Amino acid sequence: MHPATAPLCFLSTLVLATAPASAAEQESRPETADRPAAASEKAFDTDAAYARATADLRAGRHEAAAERFAVLLQRDPNNADWLLGRGQSLLALGRPAEAVPVLEKARGFAPAYEDVWRAELNALEASDQSRKAEALLEEAARQFPRSEWPRLRRAELRERELLRTGTRLSINGSYERLSDDKGKWRTLAVDIDHPLRRALRLIGGVHGEERFGEQDGQLAAGLVSRFGDWVAVVSGDVAPDAVVLPQSSIQLEIGRPITRTVSLGLRARHARHETVDVDTIAATVEAAIADLVVAYSLVATQPTDLDFGYGHNLRVSREYGSSSRVSVVLSHGEEAETVAPGQVLVTQVDSIAIVGLHWLSPAWGWAWEVGYHEQGDLYNRSRVRLGLEHRF
Repeated sequence: MHPATAPLCFLSTLVLATAPASAAEQESRPETADRPAAASEKAFDTDAAYARATADLRAGRHEAAAERFAVLLQRDPNNADWLLGRGQSLLALGRPAEAVPVLEKARGFAPAYEDVWRAELNALEASDQSRKAEALLEEAARQFPRSEWPRLRRAELRERELLRTGTRLSINGSYERLSDDKGKWRTLAVDIDHPLRRALRLIGGVHGEERFGEQDGQLAAGLVSRFGDWVAVVSGDVAPDAVVLPQSSIQLEIGRPITRTVSLGLRARHARHETVDVDTIAATVEAAIADLVVAYSLVATQPTDLDFGYGHNLRVSREYGSSSRVSVVLSHGEEAETVAPGQVLVTQVDSIAIVGLHWLSPAWGWAWEVGYHEQGDLYNRSRVRLGLEHRF
């Protein structure tokens, strides 16, 4: 062979060796055409895939678990176990609205599968579908007459709905005795807090006050709105011909958390008395420290044509149970107060109070307060207050 032809012969041999099989050869081996698909089908072990998906779910790898269950459901969309796993994964990912139809479908295919019912109930509650949750619990009680969980969950659901959307009615009265036989102060108040919709509440009340032998009546109303992390309160009150209370006032409060444990609030109030107007501005910082909630307020008060007076309030609260708490409240500084009929003065104030709110059940609670208040050199006051709380 001539040396120049050697590379050409090598290339020809390589091409022939790697060329596709002829049609005749392919027909003689028909099984090779389907072999890759068959091998892939055999390689997918559903039991192993389900075990991996369940392990991801239990380990908190919810995104991976949701994807694995989705792949399984592509092979059998009616498998109740796989539907349950997919729904639980979506619920753990904070997507309860997506989990509801998945779990509802699982319940349709496996109506005796109690875990599916429980998971669907959790998804309905998490997506604020309380009416559907209540209906599901009634159906569950019929489906599983020997099980206790439908009855217990129904009671829990009603309690949570009462705490979240119930109307709150407060009735309280106080008695204060002034030093040097300067008389007694009495108050009686009825307040209401009623939800209009999820992010809006109506507050209001009727208050009666007796001081220095004079009696005033007051009507109050306001709105509480939540938008994002912010909470805003707009309120006002009127007391026509009042002598010791403001004849009218308007107040604006806003607040929001600034970290997971610290929040900030601002309040502005304008009150019109019989003889003077009083403006108040307050800033409050509240922080959760261990098992306590500590709040400090700086309060600036300015009657008409006078300089601002400044006061300091410190509240330390221990919260427990469902909305129950005990607080110690300390005040020091200057404060505007009606110290005689028609007379509003800014005086030095020092006070201490212990305040309690105790819920005996989601529907009923009681409140109390004992305190001591020094109104400059004018008089001291000893205070007792009792109240009844009801949600419905």
